[in-house]
Amino acid sequence: MKPFALQSDSKELYLDCNATTPVLPQIAEAVSHTMETLFGNPSSSHVTGLKARYILDTTRQLARRVVGASSGKLIFTSGATEGIQTAVVSAIRAAVDNPQSPRSYLLYGATEHKAVPQALQHWNQLLGLNAELKAIPVNEQGILDHEFIAEHVGQAAMICTMAANNETGVKQDLRALEQTIRAHAPAVPWMVDCVQALGKLPLALDDMSIDYAPFSGHKLYGPKGIGFMAVRESAPFTPLIIGGGQESGYRSGTENLPGIAALHALFELMLDSTQSVFADSQALVSYRDQLANALRMAFPSIVFNHDFAVSLPTTLNFSVKGVSSKDIMDVLDASHIRVSSGSACSSKVTRSFVLDAMGLSDWQSESAIRMSFGPATTQDTIDKACERIQRVAQALQQSCLIVADTNNDHDAQLDGVVQLKYDDHCCYVLIDRGAREMAVIDPHPALAGRLENLIQCRHYDVKGVLVSSDDADVQQAASMLRAMLIDTEQATDAWGWPESAVAGCDAVPAECDCGVKGCLSVGQRRLFKLGDHLPTFLLSEPVKATERLRVDFAFLGAHQSIQDIKHCISEMTLVCPRKDAAHQLVLAETMAAGAAKVVEDVNALWQRDDITIIDVRERQEHVVDDLPAHAQVINVPLTEAIQFIHEHPQLKSSPLVCVCRSGQRSGVMADALTRLGFTKVQHLSGGLALASTPV
Repeated sequence: MKPFALQSDSKELYLDCNATTPVLPQIAEAVSHTMETLFGNPSSSHVTGLKARYILDTTRQLARRVVGASSGKLIFTSGATEGIQTAVVSAIRAAVDNPQSPRSYLLYGATEHKAVPQALQHWNQLLGLNAELKAIPVNEQGILDHEFIAEHVGQAAMICTMAANNETGVKQDLRALEQTIRAHAPAVPWMVDCVQALGKLPLALDDMSIDYAPFSGHKLYGPKGIGFMAVRESAPFTPLIIGGGQESGYRSGTENLPGIAALHALFELMLDSTQSVFADSQALVSYRDQLANALRMAFPSIVFNHDFAVSLPTTLNFSVKGVSSKDIMDVLDASHIRVSSGSACSSKVTRSFVLDAMGLSDWQSESAIRMSFGPATTQDTIDKACERIQRVAQALQQSCLIVADTNNDHDAQLDGVVQLKYDDHCCYVLIDRGAREMAVIDPHPALAGRLENLIQCRHYDVKGVLVSSDDADVQQAASMLRAMLIDTEQATDAWGWPESAVAGCDAVPAECDCGVKGCLSVGQRRLFKLGDHLPTFLLSEPVKATERLRVDFAFLGAHQSIQDIKHCISEMTLVCPRKDAAHQLVLAETMAAGAAKVVEDVNALWQRDDITIIDVRERQEHVVDDLPAHAQVINVPLTEAIQFIHEHPQLKSSPLVCVCRSGQRSGVMADALTRLGFTKVQHLSGGLALASTPV
């Protein structure tokens, strides 16, 4: 697909402005006009070059006015990261060149953007300063510890702070910081990351002793790849890029004139007191309050992870107890609301180091969401966002991810075998919706909140919480859930198998007498334990009468394989792995090789009526953004895929197309179906994000 074939989403509400912003029409026009008409090189002496030089010089003058820096260097860069590198190289090089200067520490705020400590570490080693990097602690509000600064800054070769945090919007009092820093280290190079401050906080660099102030254009409605930095006249300076002499020798390379023209248009807007594009601070505070109130109504257990009194009004960072950031992000994205995760949904990915530094609880750090807007956001966008947030909450209630008084009988669709994953760990929930009974196999602490919500939402009778491994985390989670969710005290063995289940059973597996003793009833199905150490659990078909039962599902114990239980299963038995790092989803005794095919004619997909579309998104995503396709659409989240595969063998020769948001989940589902003998399976590569759907 060619880039120009990708179109914008007409329903999109973009609330991720701390990551980047759309380019305003008047700014895009300035870029286009410059590329088409004023394409000269500012270093050329002919008329075309002189016109380009005019744009360069006048934009620099406007930049000085915007940030209040009439003196010192004002250098155009590729963005804030380059500005940070330049500042760090300049300060460290000065310390290396002057052995008499303080050089014990390189100080940076514990909540700084990762570009700062990583740059410090890199150049500290490369230039041979070998100072000790020290993170300045913050309090629960995210405010830097001034006493720590006072104690260490006198021995520092550099100190790096930020004007406002990109995750939480927390502002630092730059005046108070300056007093602390300069009282103990009058000459220490001081860099302030001003990326989130541009257009949101008043700046008067002439009145302060900040040595380096990097900025980025794409954080305030400009294009990516353009930024600038202000450097105080007396600050040490070493060019990061040399060879050509552009920018007065401070930053070589032909200037990005279209990007600089974009800054020119941006600065004119910022300096125009009559403009109506950017809302004033009072309006921005009102927008935040409206969004915060909508979120509180939608999520009763919400916690905001920062103090609004010391934060930019354009940022909301929140967590919802018992609901992962991924679950919330996915359904918001399906509602066409774009936000970002303040952390991650996997223990293998870094969680929110900002919230960790603030000392907030683990669950807040692990489930944080950042919602951010900009000065050009409109009241209409806020109104629509508040309305959609309520729909998102209703969808999450219907999926029992959050519990509310409005959860009704039709809300919970889960029935049969449900697979929940955390990293490569698989937890299985066995549900009989009609009987309102369930059992849990191998819970993980990270899934405990979701399991608790599901059980409370539907008032399930939990027949057992079982484990197939001696993993300490799993054992702990199982013990906690038993105490919390099972009404009567059960006597169990080391694997959670109730002693009452051993006494007898009204049915046994049909395959053979394979050593099971007794059974546990979960509605109409029977669960058998195989083995006394690291057991496998076998789940039967529904009981029709007292008879030998077929084993429909087998849940492998730790270190066991299909071969180990072959004598207890049939070719139709679906084997559920305890670990699934390769995203196989489900196994069987007989499996085909190969992967599913990719849909080639994406444009025709939605008009076809000779296929069945498998929507692999979670139920709450499907509810808020149903697919407008001519074909039959079946919603089968990965969590419910195993039960779907078991119940639909008649589709093995039918044409199926799996779709999801990005193509990742649909690829997993399509490959699993192909391996299990479904012969006409395709999936939508790139997902709904890249495929245009009919309005």
